[in-house]
Amino acid sequence: MTIELKTKIRQVNSFIDESFDASLLKSYHLVIQAGLEGIFVAIFQKERNKYIAFEYYSFQQVFNYDLISDLFELAVKESKILDYRYSSVSCSVVNNLSTIVPAVLFEEERKRTYLNFNTSLQGDEIVMVDSVKNLDAKNVFALPLSLKNKLDHHYTKVRYQHFSTCLLEELLSQNKNQTKKKLYIHIQSSHFETIVIEGNNLLFYNTFNYHSPEDFIYYVLFVCEQLQLNPENIETIILGEIERTSAIYSITQKYIRSLKFGERTDNFDYSYQLQTFPKHFYFSLFNSRLL
Repeated sequence: MTIELKTKIRQVNSFIDESFDASLLKSYHLVIQAGLEGIFVAIFQKERNKYIAFEYYSFQQVFNYDLISDLFELAVKESKILDYRYSSVSCSVVNNLSTIVPAVLFEEERKRTYLNFNTSLQGDEIVMVDSVKNLDAKNVFALPLSLKNKLDHHYTKVRYQHFSTCLLEELLSQNKNQTKKKLYIHIQSSHFETIVIEGNNLLFYNTFNYHSPEDFIYYVLFVCEQLQLNPENIETIILGEIERTSAIYSITQKYIRSLKFGERTDNFDYSYQLQTFPKHFYFSLFNSRLL
């Protein structure tokens, strides 16, 4: 079983600033982002307001969240930063098992019911709730129990959140003084999020799976059609791990005229190794809630 698991995980990146010191764990916050596509890890040094380490483990042919907990064990064995007892840890869950509920309509005892409207739960998930700043809404999401048990075994007082909460909060913050509509596309290896914001108002949010550039642009244009957004002039911002030379970018450029890359928050400092990443990479990770 272990040999089979090893074929499903690969370390893609590991950057650790020379200032990292295992004797200073109390001053570090460990950020984990976990989903079916992989695990992203970062270390934030609170006193310096600076990210000082980053690791990325990609998954191959993983379709079950129970596998993630086993793959996390393999990542810990290979990692230079995961196998420490951090006193401050947060984990962002990447899945499409979430739904936005206006705060005025939200009732805690009905949170599983809200989620069942839009998703198919297996029954062993824990339903949790984030408050979305600047939106006066709740983000109800499912946390796989196996992942929670594994992380709670390694670390104490893990704070769990849905990655879309961090994504939406940062985009709403960036647009609070804006007035025109913008289309954001947050791209990951097998799915992407589309977000339409007008000023500080969220008009649309959804996740789409894709297998090819043609799939991708079909869904983007479908959103434009349904929301009556003109591809000729809607300002469109791309986020996530996507290169300008990629087929995804090339096909999008053919249909969307006002296209540019977004940038991660400038509220933090980044180690020189991390500054080599394009600023639209790992957007939801580096905008995670830290405390």
